Parts: sequence; C-alpha cells; structure tokens
Amino acid sequence: MVAPTTSRSRPSAGSLRRDLAVLAAATVVVRIPAFMAERHLTFDDGVYGASAVAMRAGGQPFRDVFSSQGPLFLPLIAVADAVGLHTANAPRLTSMLAALLLVGATYVAGRAVTDRSGALLAAGLVTATATILWVTGPIASDGAAIAFATLTVALTLRWREQMSTRRAIWLGLGVGATVSVKALLAPVVIPVALLLLAGRRLLPIVAGASAAIAFHLALWLPWGPSNVWEQSYEYHLEAAGQRTPVANLGKVLATMGDRDLLVVAALVLMVGALILHRRAAIPPAEPRLTSPDTLLLAWLGGTAVVLLTEHPLWRPHVSQLIPAIALLAARHRPPARALALAAVLVVPYHLAHAWPVLHPSPYSGSSEAIVPTLRALPPGALAISDDPGIVWRSGRLTPPDLVDASILRIETGQLTGASVAAVAAQPDVCAVVVRSRVRWGSFEDLPRRLERAGYDLTLEDSADRRLYLKADCTPP
Repeated sequence: MVAPTTSRSRPSAGSLRRDLAVLAAATVVVRIPAFMAERHLTFDDGVYGASAVAMRAGGQPFRDVFSSQGPLFLPLIAVADAVGLHTANAPRLTSMLAALLLVGATYVAGRAVTDRSGALLAAGLVTATATILWVTGPIASDGAAIAFATLTVALTLRWREQMSTRRAIWLGLGVGATVSVKALLAPVVIPVALLLLAGRRLLPIVAGASAAIAFHLALWLPWGPSNVWEQSYEYHLEAAGQRTPVANLGKVLATMGDRDLLVVAALVLMVGALILHRRAAIPPAEPRLTSPDTLLLAWLGGTAVVLLTEHPLWRPHVSQLIPAIALLAARHRPPARALALAAVLVVPYHLAHAWPVLHPSPYSGSSEAIVPTLRALPPGALAISDDPGIVWRSGRLTPPDLVDASILRIETGQLTGASVAAVAAQPDVCAVVVRSRVRWGSFEDLPRRLERAGYDLTLEDSADRRLYLKADCTPP
C-alpha cells in the first residue's frame, strides 16, 4: 500500500498547470456528447432548461419561475445561459463549469493529502464515474453544489495547519455557496467546523459562521424571503415522508454498483490495503481532529447520514458521496499494479452502464413526433408538459410556474388537474403534453377539462403519452 503523505511539498507551478489542463480537457471531452444532446437527458435537465428559457423571457427566480433549489442555483443557470449566448444548449454550461470546478478542486484536495499520483487518481475517478457524469453533463443542482462543497473541503485540507480569520471567512463563503445551491449538502460544514474548533480561537469561528449565514441570507433578498422559504425549504418539508434508512441504504448501494463501480473498486482495494497495513493508515504525528482522514471521514459520514435519512432519496443524490470516497481511496491506495488490474476488470462494465450519458440517443417513439409538432405551432405559442424538457427541446416557452412539474408538487397539492387546465386555457398556451401516468396522467379530470378549454387529443401511444393541441390557437 502507498502510505499517506505525512509532509507536503508544494507542487511546482508547471506540473500543477499541466495536470489541471489535462484533467480539464478530459472532463470536457467526456461531457461533450451530453452537452450537445438534442433531447433532454433527465427530468431535471428538462426542468432547468425550461427554467432558463423562462428567465430569458423575463421571469425572475422564485417570484415567477418556480424553484425547489437554493437561491443561488437559478441565477447560476441564467449566467451560464447568457455566457452561452442563449443558444439551445447554453444552460448546460452550468454543469460543464461545475464539472471543471469539481475536478480541479478534487485534484487540489488530493495534493493537500497525498502525492501527485494520488491526486490525479482521485480527480480521475471523480470526472469519470457515472453518478458524477449524470449530474455534471445534464443540468442538475447536485453538480454545482458538490463542486462548491469539494472546493470548500479542498481549502479546509490545505489550510488545516494554519487558520486565520481571513481564511475562515473564505471557508464560510464556501459553505454559504454550497447550501445556497442545494441545502442537502450542508454536511460540508462538519470538516470546516472541526478545523475552526480545533484552533480554539473565537474570532475565526464567529467570522466563518457569520460569512456563511450572511452570504446565504443575502441571496434571499432579491427574490423575496417568503418566496425562497416556501419553495426551497417549506416545499421539501411538506413533501418529506417517513424515514426509510434501510431502503435508502439499498438504493445507495444499488446505484453505486450500477454507476460507480470504478469508485467501489478503489474503495474495496483501499479497505484491503488498510487491513493488511494497519499501521500505515494514519500518520502518528497528525493531530487527530484535523488530520485529513478525520476531516474526510467527517464529511463522508455526515453526507451518508443525510442520504440515509432523506425521503424521498433520488439516485442522483448518491453523487454527493463520491469526492470524499475518491480522496480517501487515493490517499490510502494500494500499489499501482493492483489498481491497473482492477481497472482492466471494471472499465468495460462501467462503460456499459455509463453509455447512456456518454453517448445519448435521440428522441424516439411518440416523443420523436411530438417535437416537430410543437416546433410547428404558431409564433409566440407556449406549451406545457409534465416533463418540461420536451417543451424546452422543441424551442418553446413554458409558463414560469410550470417549469417544474415534479411528482412532489402533485403530492403537496400545488399542481392539480384544475390548475393545469387553468394554465392551458390561457390564450397563448397552445399545447399540452402528458408523458407520465404518475404525474399529469394521474389527473382523471384533466382530459375533460382540456376538452372544455378547446383542446383535441392528437396523439396517444401505448404508454398513455398524449399530445393535446388547442384548435384555432392564435397567441396574442
């Protein structure tokens, strides 16, 4: 086993730039197919693509455009959309930039706790594993939040031997940015708190905590504090059900087995190496509270507790575990020969399971017919769907309150057959696309209400996917 580094030598600027350039190139190359995909790749990809189009049309986050994420996420999408010149795929720049930040931060964290080879291994695992690909190729709040969290942990690891008030403020801003994208990643505060508490100095503790809270709350003000609270927090509290840690554990393990076998293999090899060489596990000279292992395990453990107690748990959330596992596996990695053998055995399986995001397929079946039909609607026509991505990829605008048509909004009573039909009746809405039996397909009264609003059923397939078009639709 390669023992963890006990003393760090600062890497040369040249080697640092070369490594980061190579990692950045690899990160971009493997995500280009997802970035260029003509269809929406996930439900969230479609929701946030539709949100970007709604913001282009003048909608404001929370005030007009519904958002279940933190107050920083939709503004990040709007900025990325503008940088991409409001082209069809521009909103996905959010995920591409998040991937670059995440991989770079993982490498920096790796250089703080192990050698160059270990840092490259950790960053390589993070950029290639499928759960990360699914949240940093298609648009997803998890990708940006994990990137900010990993950067915050990287700074924590680099500064663990010498903390100052100024550095504490930077760490607080990192925590604030993380939870302002997705509150579920709040466990990033644990390693930061351990480091600040270990210093036993009140001023850095107060400064770091104040920076985190002030940054987060300041982002509430432009959109209305009550709007942010209702959509980002109260909505999730209402949707939360009974805790199911055993079921959640099964989903975490199944997801990692499908999507993250590269990381699982590295983790198994790390555990085996530690069992065989227990004395090399933690350098004796390291202070236990601020040792890299303690900080990384605290981050990993806090994240695991949140995932096990979350309800409902979605598969993309498992990606939050990957950076900490990759860094621990790289820090305590076995000899290169064992890693190479594991890669030969695992990579084919990994590629097969990651192929849908590495090489996305186009629309097929009824979806293939719906897109050109929506594109052929009169100029200025809007469309709505329980899968808003198909409206986004058709080049149409979704009314801002319906950019998120998730099952949770139905379960909390925010969306009903009556409310959907009321939006459909607006003069500029010309099409309704129902793609899920458990979302709008569950509204038994919706077909009748749409018929009263002047809609005709023009397409229906064996999965009950339906397209309704308004007769004589003339948008104002």
